[in-house]
Amino acid sequence: MVQKTKDQTINALRKALLEIEDLYKSGCVNWTRITSDSNELYTEVIANELLQEIDRFDKIKRVTREKTYFVPDHVNIFINSNSNRGEEKFAKKLVDQDLGSLGRIKDYQIPLKNVRKDKLGKVDLVSYNEKTKTLYLIELKFEGNEETLLRAALEIFTYYKSVDIDKLKNDFCQSFNYSISPDEIKVKPVVLLYPECNAYRELEEVESGKRPKFKALAKVLGIEFFTVEFLIEQRNIYT
Repeated sequence: MVQKTKDQTINALRKALLEIEDLYKSGCVNWTRITSDSNELYTEVIANELLQEIDRFDKIKRVTREKTYFVPDHVNIFINSNSNRGEEKFAKKLVDQDLGSLGRIKDYQIPLKNVRKDKLGKVDLVSYNEKTKTLYLIELKFEGNEETLLRAALEIFTYYKSVDIDKLKNDFCQSFNYSISPDEIKVKPVVLLYPECNAYRELEEVESGKRPKFKALAKVLGIEFFTVEFLIEQRNIYT
């Protein structure tokens, strides 16, 4: 890709913001290099602009799904060892595992659409921490994935803003036989990263102070980040 200037990067973002629900799919949030004039990371330029436009996210429409969010046939999980879909296989292996801070993984590939024309995808994983009464919506990035940490964060936040939170909590309690009142449950967006993916490397840079604008954006959006290694240390989970 030909290097973009800072202004070109901002202009690309402004165009993408016209369809806020599709922002995470836009090309500019997945640019990985630096601007040709200011030598700033594209994602830092974009994160800084999004901090100024934070109210835009309030325009993301909630979609109420008529069917349950939790798929009944996911109770019996089949893992095809010959499949080359590594992320999906790994997600299936995590179901019913205790992930420490994230609690226990309850389901995978949770559908958000109500009708076919809805643009929403699926939440990779949902976990529940009984101690904190927190339901986590998790975006998983597996090894080899080249998407940016910004894209992963925007994707899960879009899903979080789009989902009917009250129905999600009610469906969760009914599907997994929890007697707790749904009103007591908190819902939070999370990005979970496997080593050897681009977002994992970028998270290391965030932690070293290299991506302060992204860190500030993630804090404002309330997104938490975990690595598989950290969770393995907590609960001895093997892949």
